[in-house]
Amino acid sequence: MEKNSNMKRVLTKNSKYILLAVMVLFSTVVSDKFFTGTNISNLLKQNAAVGILALGELLVILTGGIDLSVGAIVNLTTIIVSLLLKGGMSIPAAAAAALAAGIAAGFINGLLISRFKLIPFIATMATLNIYSGLALLLSTGKQIFYENDAFLKLGNTMIWYIPIVAVIWVILAIILNHMLEHMRHGRYIKGFGGNKEAVRLSGVNVNLVEMSTYVLSGFLCAVGGIIMASRLTLGSNSVGDGWELTAIASVVIGGASMTGGVGTVGGVLVGTLVMGLIGNVMNLLNVSIYWQQIIKGMIILAAVYGSTSRKKENTL
Repeated sequence: MEKNSNMKRVLTKNSKYILLAVMVLFSTVVSDKFFTGTNISNLLKQNAAVGILALGELLVILTGGIDLSVGAIVNLTTIIVSLLLKGGMSIPAAAAAALAAGIAAGFINGLLISRFKLIPFIATMATLNIYSGLALLLSTGKQIFYENDAFLKLGNTMIWYIPIVAVIWVILAIILNHMLEHMRHGRYIKGFGGNKEAVRLSGVNVNLVEMSTYVLSGFLCAVGGIIMASRLTLGSNSVGDGWELTAIASVVIGGASMTGGVGTVGGVLVGTLVMGLIGNVMNLLNVSIYWQQIIKGMIILAAVYGSTSRKKENTL
């Protein structure tokens, strides 16, 4: 009985890695195009931006919150950087403006939640609409095309089949992992979700800790927006639509708990790759986009159920 229980715990703890291995094996078997340099490169390029968003979503979820506005912030920042480049602004200045917009959006989310005590789900659902409306207002509902060959290299340059955007994704993941595992503020973030009152009683400004996660999430969304504007050669009002669900699913598949306090950067990287593999293999098999949506929705349900089950087991 004890041996079976230990085996179950090991399988549960490593379920994300097992799922990734199964997905890679399945993809290899069903499509001879999967393990090609071009396909792996496309897989990394297509998931780098949403993977960066998922890192920000992890920080928020670790506090027991949620950010539904991430996709809208991506849309807004692609519009801002594209408009500024179209107007002749330099790449550093345009990128800085987009990053500032993302940080401001995250700050507003954090202020509503930490200062005015709005429920994160409600607050970010409202700001999702606000940021989407701002993107539409700035673009007058149109895609914004620009001409800047140097900026296009960011989203499309490869080094030995490895996209530069994937390198950026990994670097940001390493930085955030260092913060969460080795810095005091990172420990506060994880402690906030585990036991907010204990963190507060230790003299920590819990409002500042909570707000910082939304600000960082907004910053990472802006990075994702800049990458997408470079990849697509335009600013779009819809490129980030639905990304909030993909980011949340990536975090949960990676082993994080929706109630906060549990989750790792490595797990989120695995979760993002799993979600990316699902879409990649279905595209290789020419599965209808409608079925893709249904299957992804079922996987999100299964992931949330698994997260709930793990939380229950840990409390027994």
